[in-house]
Amino acid sequence: MRRVEILVEERSMEECLRSLLPMIVPSHWVLDENYFIRPHQGKSDLRKSIPAKMQVFNNWHEPISVVILHDQDSADCKILKQQIKSLCGSFSKGLLIRIICTELESWYLGDLLAIEKAFPSFRSINYISKAKFRNPDRLNAKDQLKRIFPDYHEVSSSREISRFLDVNNNRSESFNQFVKGIRKIFI
Repeated sequence: MRRVEILVEERSMEECLRSLLPMIVPSHWVLDENYFIRPHQGKSDLRKSIPAKMQVFNNWHEPISVVILHDQDSADCKILKQQIKSLCGSFSKGLLIRIICTELESWYLGDLLAIEKAFPSFRSINYISKAKFRNPDRLNAKDQLKRIFPDYHEVSSSREISRFLDVNNNRSESFNQFVKGIRKIFI
């Protein structure tokens, strides 16, 4: 059977994906059996680890796909994606690189109802029709989320909110591109 390795920057991304991926991938894929999420200690740790991991994956004894998930922050998406791709060396088949515009919290702001379902004290109705939330990928998402929901904590809130994200209805285009790419990888 094929294997999928998912490389992420940090633990909050891992927590998000642990809830989110089972809603997207077919049921014969089992987390920690035939697909794995590998968190790192930030962007630099992730980038440092990519060349060595790709060398191992290139020599893997069975088919393997690799997904790399990286925050955009203030970088140019195309340049960042190309830099990550160059770190992958000759590994190219079954490779999916997704850049989160601008950061993971954009996905949560793209589905304000998910935040309310996870934390009923939050009232999505107060924000859902405001113009600035129509395109969460353009916001300084982490700061904005902390402003409207002061109880936000990266790891624990990621775990809770991601359980309620609607994989078919999110205002974050980077979220939608991630879901679309994951569906292609996990066929």
